[in-house]
Amino acid sequence: MKNGCVIGMGAIGPVHAAALQARGSLYGICDNQQERLDRFQTEDTALHRFMVFEEVLKDPAIEVVHICTPHFLHADMTRAALAAGKDVVLEKPAAMNAEEFEDLQRYASKSAGRVCVMLQNRTNPSVVKMKELLEYGCDMGKLLGITGFLTWCRDAEYYAQDTWRGKWATEGGGLLINQAIHTLDLLGYLGGKIVSVQGSISNKTLQGVIEVEDTADAIMETEDGLRLCFYATNGCRYSRPMYLEAQLERGVLRYADNRLYQITDENCRVLAYDRPDCPGKVCWGGGHRTVIEDFYRYLETGSGDYLALEDAAPVMETLFAFYQSAKINQKICI
Repeated sequence: MKNGCVIGMGAIGPVHAAALQARGSLYGICDNQQERLDRFQTEDTALHRFMVFEEVLKDPAIEVVHICTPHFLHADMTRAALAAGKDVVLEKPAAMNAEEFEDLQRYASKSAGRVCVMLQNRTNPSVVKMKELLEYGCDMGKLLGITGFLTWCRDAEYYAQDTWRGKWATEGGGLLINQAIHTLDLLGYLGGKIVSVQGSISNKTLQGVIEVEDTADAIMETEDGLRLCFYATNGCRYSRPMYLEAQLERGVLRYADNRLYQITDENCRVLAYDRPDCPGKVCWGGGHRTVIEDFYRYLETGSGDYLALEDAAPVMETLFAFYQSAKINQKICI
Protein backbone atom coordinates (compact mmCIF):
# COMPACT_ATOMS: atom_id res chain seq x y z
CA MET A 1 0.00 0.00 0.00
CA LYS A 2 1.45 3.34 -1.08
CA ASN A 3 1.66 6.22 1.41
CA GLY A 4 0.27 9.58 0.29
CA CYS A 5 0.45 13.10 1.66
CA VAL A 6 -1.92 15.92 0.70
CA ILE A 7 -0.36 19.36 0.24
CA GLY A 8 -2.89 22.14 0.77
CA MET A 9 -5.92 21.59 2.99
CA GLY A 10 -8.13 24.40 1.72
CA ALA A 11 -11.16 23.57 -0.41
CA ILE A 12 -10.20 20.45 -2.37
CA GLY A 13 -7.41 18.98 -0.22
CA PRO A 14 -9.80 17.39 2.29
CA VAL A 15 -11.51 15.55 -0.59
CA HIS A 16 -8.16 14.00 -1.55
CA ALA A 17 -7.41 13.21 2.10
CA ALA A 18 -10.76 11.47 2.58
CA ALA A 19 -10.20 9.38 -0.55
CA LEU A 20 -6.77 8.31 0.72
CA GLN A 21 -8.12 7.62 4.18
CA ALA A 22 -10.82 5.35 2.73
CA ARG A 23 -8.20 3.14 1.09
CA GLY A 24 -5.72 3.23 4.00
CA SER A 25 -3.12 5.34 2.19
CA LEU A 26 -3.27 8.64 4.09
CA TYR A 27 0.13 9.12 5.73
CA GLY A 28 0.03 12.88 6.17
CA ILE A 29 -1.42 16.29 5.39
CA CYS A 30 0.43 19.56 4.90
CA ASP A 31 -0.62 23.21 5.05
CA ASN A 32 1.07 26.41 6.19
CA GLN A 33 -2.04 27.32 8.20
CA GLN A 34 -2.43 25.39 11.46
CA GLU A 35 -6.18 25.98 11.51
CA ARG A 36 -6.60 24.04 8.26
CA LEU A 37 -4.58 21.13 9.60
CA ASP A 38 -6.66 21.07 12.77
CA ARG A 39 -9.91 21.25 10.81
CA PHE A 40 -9.33 17.81 9.27
CA GLN A 41 -10.79 15.45 11.84
CA THR A 42 -9.70 11.83 12.00
CA GLU A 43 -9.45 9.04 14.53
CA ASP A 44 -6.06 8.10 13.06
CA THR A 45 -3.62 9.21 15.76
CA ALA A 46 -0.69 8.23 13.52
CA LEU A 47 -1.55 10.87 10.89
CA HIS A 48 1.42 13.16 10.25
CA ARG A 49 0.70 16.89 10.03
CA PHE A 50 3.28 19.07 8.28
CA MET A 51 3.48 22.85 7.96
CA VAL A 52 6.52 22.91 5.65
CA PHE A 53 6.44 21.36 2.16
CA GLU A 54 10.17 20.63 2.20
CA GLU A 55 9.71 18.42 5.25
CA VAL A 56 7.26 16.31 3.27
CA LEU A 57 9.82 15.88 0.50
CA LYS A 58 12.46 14.74 3.01
CA ASP A 59 10.26 12.02 4.51
CA PRO A 60 11.16 8.70 2.83
CA ALA A 61 7.89 7.11 3.97
CA ILE A 62 5.89 9.42 1.70
CA GLU A 63 5.67 7.96 -1.80
CA VAL A 64 2.91 10.04 -3.39
CA VAL A 65 2.36 13.78 -3.03
CA HIS A 66 -1.02 15.40 -3.81
CA ILE A 67 -0.65 19.01 -4.98
CA CYS A 68 -3.84 20.83 -3.88
CA THR A 69 -2.29 24.26 -3.40
CA PRO A 70 -2.94 27.64 -5.10
CA HIS A 71 -2.44 27.57 -8.86
CA PHE A 72 0.84 29.49 -8.96
CA LEU A 73 2.51 26.75 -6.88
CA HIS A 74 1.37 23.74 -8.94
CA ALA A 75 4.17 23.43 -11.49
CA ASP A 76 7.05 24.27 -9.12
CA MET A 77 5.80 21.91 -6.41
CA THR A 78 5.32 19.12 -8.93
CA ARG A 79 8.89 19.49 -10.17
CA ALA A 80 10.18 19.54 -6.58
CA ALA A 81 8.23 16.40 -5.71
CA LEU A 82 9.50 14.56 -8.79
CA ALA A 83 13.06 15.64 -7.97
CA ALA A 84 12.60 14.15 -4.50
CA GLY A 85 11.59 10.81 -6.00
CA LYS A 86 7.86 11.10 -5.35
CA ASP A 87 4.92 10.33 -7.60
CA VAL A 88 2.40 13.16 -7.90
CA VAL A 89 -1.36 13.68 -8.04
CA LEU A 90 -1.78 17.18 -9.49
CA GLU A 91 -4.95 19.22 -9.14
CA LYS A 92 -6.06 21.43 -12.01
CA PRO A 93 -4.69 23.47 -13.59
CA ALA A 94 -1.42 21.70 -14.30
CA ALA A 95 0.14 25.09 -15.10
CA MET A 96 -0.80 28.76 -15.46
CA ASN A 97 0.42 29.35 -19.02
CA ALA A 98 1.58 27.43 -22.09
CA GLU A 99 5.30 27.89 -21.45
CA GLU A 100 5.01 26.66 -17.88
CA PHE A 101 3.03 23.59 -18.99
CA GLU A 102 5.53 22.72 -21.71
CA ASP A 103 8.40 23.07 -19.23
CA LEU A 104 6.60 20.78 -16.79
CA GLN A 105 5.98 18.19 -19.49
CA ARG A 106 9.67 18.18 -20.44
CA TYR A 107 10.74 17.85 -16.82
CA ALA A 108 8.27 15.07 -16.07
CA SER A 109 9.28 13.11 -19.18
CA LYS A 110 12.84 12.87 -17.81
CA SER A 111 11.74 11.89 -14.32
CA ALA A 112 11.24 8.41 -12.90
CA GLY A 113 8.15 9.63 -11.08
CA ARG A 114 4.64 9.61 -12.52
CA VAL A 115 2.18 12.50 -12.59
CA CYS A 116 -1.58 11.93 -12.41
CA VAL A 117 -3.78 14.91 -13.33
CA MET A 118 -7.14 15.53 -11.70
CA LEU A 119 -9.58 15.60 -14.61
CA GLN A 120 -12.09 13.69 -12.53
CA ASN A 121 -15.22 14.41 -14.53
CA ARG A 122 -13.99 12.02 -17.24
CA THR A 123 -14.65 9.18 -14.80
CA ASN A 124 -18.25 10.11 -13.99
CA PRO A 125 -20.51 7.18 -15.01
CA SER A 126 -22.61 9.46 -17.21
CA VAL A 127 -19.54 10.74 -19.05
CA VAL A 128 -18.12 7.23 -19.44
CA LYS A 129 -21.42 6.11 -20.98
CA MET A 130 -21.64 9.19 -23.20
CA LYS A 131 -18.09 8.63 -24.45
CA GLU A 132 -18.88 4.99 -25.20
CA LEU A 133 -22.00 5.86 -27.20
CA LEU A 134 -20.27 8.59 -29.19
CA GLU A 135 -17.20 6.47 -29.96
CA TYR A 136 -18.83 3.14 -30.72
CA GLY A 137 -22.14 4.32 -32.08
CA CYS A 138 -25.74 4.53 -31.03
CA ASP A 139 -29.05 4.50 -32.88
CA MET A 140 -29.31 8.27 -33.29
CA GLY A 141 -27.05 8.79 -36.28
CA LYS A 142 -24.06 11.03 -36.84
CA LEU A 143 -22.74 13.44 -34.20
CA LEU A 144 -23.25 17.04 -35.32
CA GLY A 145 -21.99 19.08 -32.39
CA ILE A 146 -21.77 19.46 -28.61
CA THR A 147 -22.85 22.26 -26.29
CA GLY A 148 -21.37 22.79 -22.82
CA PHE A 149 -22.68 25.12 -20.09
CA LEU A 150 -21.50 25.82 -16.56
CA THR A 151 -23.44 28.13 -14.24
CA TRP A 152 -21.89 28.55 -10.81
CA CYS A 153 -21.80 31.06 -7.97
CA ARG A 154 -18.47 32.57 -6.98
CA ASP A 155 -19.14 35.83 -5.19
CA ALA A 156 -17.04 38.44 -3.38
CA GLU A 157 -17.09 36.37 -0.20
CA TYR A 158 -15.53 33.42 -2.04
CA TYR A 159 -12.69 35.57 -3.39
CA ALA A 160 -12.08 37.15 0.02
CA GLN A 161 -11.30 33.73 1.52
CA ASP A 162 -7.88 33.49 -0.16
CA THR A 163 -5.71 36.35 -1.42
CA TRP A 164 -4.37 34.34 -4.40
CA ARG A 165 -7.80 34.04 -5.99
CA GLY A 166 -8.97 36.46 -8.65
CA LYS A 167 -5.51 37.61 -9.75
CA TRP A 168 -3.72 36.92 -13.02
CA ALA A 169 -0.36 36.50 -11.27
CA THR A 170 -1.49 33.86 -8.78
CA GLU A 171 -4.64 32.22 -10.18
CA GLY A 172 -3.68 32.52 -13.85
CA GLY A 173 -7.20 33.58 -14.79
CA GLY A 174 -10.63 33.18 -13.30
CA LEU A 175 -13.65 31.12 -14.28
CA LEU A 176 -11.95 29.43 -17.25
CA ILE A 177 -8.80 28.16 -15.58
CA ASN A 178 -10.54 27.25 -12.36
CA GLN A 179 -14.21 26.32 -12.42
CA ALA A 180 -14.95 25.79 -16.14
CA ILE A 181 -11.77 23.91 -17.08
CA HIS A 182 -13.61 20.59 -16.64
CA THR A 183 -16.37 21.65 -19.04
CA LEU A 184 -13.73 22.64 -21.60
CA ASP A 185 -11.98 19.33 -21.04
CA LEU A 186 -15.10 17.27 -21.67
CA LEU A 187 -15.98 19.16 -24.86
CA GLY A 188 -12.67 18.07 -26.37
CA TYR A 189 -12.67 14.65 -24.73
CA LEU A 190 -16.10 13.83 -26.17
CA GLY A 191 -15.98 15.85 -29.39
CA GLY A 192 -12.45 15.22 -30.60
CA LYS A 193 -9.36 17.33 -31.20
CA ILE A 194 -10.15 21.05 -31.09
CA VAL A 195 -8.43 22.96 -33.90
CA SER A 196 -9.84 26.47 -33.47
CA VAL A 197 -11.24 28.69 -30.73
CA GLN A 198 -13.11 31.98 -31.01
CA GLY A 199 -13.67 33.05 -27.42
CA SER A 200 -14.49 36.03 -25.26
CA ILE A 201 -14.20 36.70 -21.53
CA SER A 202 -15.66 39.40 -19.30
CA ASN A 203 -16.21 40.42 -15.71
CA LYS A 204 -19.92 41.05 -15.34
CA THR A 205 -20.58 40.77 -11.60
CA LEU A 206 -17.28 41.27 -9.76
CA GLN A 207 -15.82 44.53 -11.05
CA GLY A 208 -13.54 45.97 -8.38
CA VAL A 209 -13.34 42.59 -6.66
CA ILE A 210 -11.28 40.50 -9.10
CA GLU A 211 -8.91 41.21 -12.00
CA VAL A 212 -9.98 38.16 -13.97
CA GLU A 213 -13.07 36.90 -15.79
CA ASP A 214 -16.29 35.64 -14.25
CA THR A 215 -17.99 34.87 -17.60
CA ALA A 216 -16.81 33.31 -20.87
CA ASP A 217 -18.19 31.99 -24.15
CA ALA A 218 -16.74 30.42 -27.26
CA ILE A 219 -17.36 28.67 -30.54
CA MET A 220 -14.82 25.93 -31.20
CA GLU A 221 -14.29 23.55 -34.10
CA THR A 222 -12.78 20.07 -34.18
CA GLU A 223 -10.62 18.45 -36.83
CA ASP A 224 -13.70 16.49 -37.95
CA GLY A 225 -15.71 19.65 -38.48
CA LEU A 226 -17.86 19.46 -35.35
CA ARG A 227 -18.99 22.71 -33.77
CA LEU A 228 -18.58 22.97 -30.00
CA CYS A 229 -20.50 25.75 -28.23
CA PHE A 230 -19.42 26.84 -24.75
CA TYR A 231 -20.80 29.22 -22.15
CA ALA A 232 -19.87 29.56 -18.48
CA THR A 233 -20.36 32.06 -15.70
CA ASN A 234 -19.67 32.43 -12.00
CA GLY A 235 -22.37 35.09 -11.80
CA CYS A 236 -25.28 32.84 -10.82
CA ARG A 237 -26.77 32.74 -7.34
CA TYR A 238 -26.47 28.96 -7.10
CA SER A 239 -24.00 26.41 -8.46
CA ARG A 240 -25.39 23.67 -10.67
CA PRO A 241 -23.67 20.60 -12.14
CA MET A 242 -22.35 21.11 -15.65
CA TYR A 243 -24.65 20.70 -18.65
CA LEU A 244 -23.51 18.94 -21.82
CA GLU A 245 -25.60 18.13 -24.86
CA ALA A 246 -24.43 16.10 -27.84
CA GLN A 247 -26.61 16.79 -30.88
CA LEU A 248 -27.03 13.84 -33.24
CA GLU A 249 -29.09 13.39 -36.40
CA ARG A 250 -31.99 11.71 -34.62
CA GLY A 251 -31.86 12.99 -31.07
CA VAL A 252 -29.59 14.20 -28.30
CA LEU A 253 -27.53 12.82 -25.45
CA ARG A 254 -27.99 15.26 -22.58
CA TYR A 255 -25.85 15.31 -19.43
CA ALA A 256 -27.68 17.35 -16.80
CA ASP A 257 -28.12 17.13 -13.02
CA ASN A 258 -25.54 14.33 -12.94
CA ARG A 259 -27.65 12.13 -15.22
CA LEU A 260 -27.27 11.10 -18.85
CA TYR A 261 -30.48 11.27 -20.87
CA GLN A 262 -31.14 9.88 -24.34
CA ILE A 263 -33.81 12.06 -25.93
CA THR A 264 -35.59 11.46 -29.23
CA ASP A 265 -38.94 12.57 -30.64
CA GLU A 266 -40.46 9.38 -29.24
CA ASN A 267 -39.07 9.12 -25.72
CA CYS A 268 -36.61 10.17 -23.02
CA ARG A 269 -34.54 7.61 -21.12
CA VAL A 270 -32.05 7.90 -18.27
CA LEU A 271 -28.96 5.92 -19.27
CA ALA A 272 -26.67 6.67 -16.32
CA TYR A 273 -26.61 8.46 -12.97
CA ASP A 274 -23.59 9.80 -11.09
CA ARG A 275 -23.67 9.11 -7.37
CA PRO A 276 -20.89 11.09 -5.64
CA ASP A 277 -19.13 8.79 -3.18
CA CYS A 278 -16.80 11.27 -1.55
CA PRO A 279 -17.23 14.50 0.43
CA GLY A 280 -17.52 17.78 -1.44
CA LYS A 281 -20.09 19.80 -3.29
CA VAL A 282 -22.52 18.00 -5.60
CA CYS A 283 -21.52 20.33 -8.45
CA TRP A 284 -17.92 19.02 -8.20
CA GLY A 285 -18.98 15.51 -9.11
CA GLY A 286 -17.64 12.42 -7.35
CA GLY A 287 -14.75 11.37 -9.56
CA HIS A 288 -11.82 12.35 -7.33
CA ARG A 289 -11.87 9.02 -5.53
CA THR A 290 -11.96 7.10 -8.82
CA VAL A 291 -8.98 8.98 -10.27
CA ILE A 292 -6.99 8.49 -7.07
CA GLU A 293 -7.86 4.80 -6.79
CA ASP A 294 -6.89 4.16 -10.43
CA PHE A 295 -3.52 5.87 -9.94
CA TYR A 296 -2.67 4.06 -6.71
CA ARG A 297 -3.71 0.73 -8.21
CA TYR A 298 -1.34 1.39 -11.10
CA LEU A 299 1.50 2.34 -8.74
CA GLU A 300 0.93 -0.66 -6.48
CA THR A 301 0.25 -3.37 -9.06
CA GLY A 302 1.22 -2.00 -12.47
CA SER A 303 -2.26 -2.84 -13.73
CA GLY A 304 -4.89 -0.60 -15.24
CA ASP A 305 -4.46 2.95 -16.44
CA TYR A 306 -4.52 6.46 -15.01
CA LEU A 307 -4.92 10.08 -16.13
CA ALA A 308 -1.35 11.06 -16.95
CA LEU A 309 0.09 14.54 -17.49
CA GLU A 310 -0.12 14.16 -21.27
CA ASP A 311 -3.88 13.60 -20.94
CA ALA A 312 -4.16 17.21 -19.78
CA ALA A 313 -2.37 18.56 -22.86
CA PRO A 314 -5.49 19.01 -25.06
CA VAL A 315 -7.46 21.01 -22.50
CA MET A 316 -4.44 23.10 -21.53
CA GLU A 317 -3.84 23.90 -25.20
CA THR A 318 -7.51 24.85 -25.64
CA LEU A 319 -7.51 26.91 -22.45
CA PHE A 320 -4.53 29.04 -23.42
CA ALA A 321 -5.82 29.47 -26.98
CA PHE A 322 -9.14 30.64 -25.49
CA TYR A 323 -7.42 33.33 -23.43
CA GLN A 324 -5.36 34.44 -26.43
CA SER A 325 -8.45 34.61 -28.63
CA ALA A 326 -10.24 36.75 -26.06
CA LYS A 327 -7.22 39.02 -25.72
CA ILE A 328 -6.90 39.81 -29.44
CA ASN A 329 -10.58 39.25 -30.35
CA GLN A 330 -9.72 36.82 -33.12
CA LYS A 331 -10.09 33.13 -33.86
CA ILE A 332 -7.05 31.13 -32.79
CA CYS A 333 -6.08 28.03 -34.75
CA ILE A 334 -4.44 25.32 -32.66
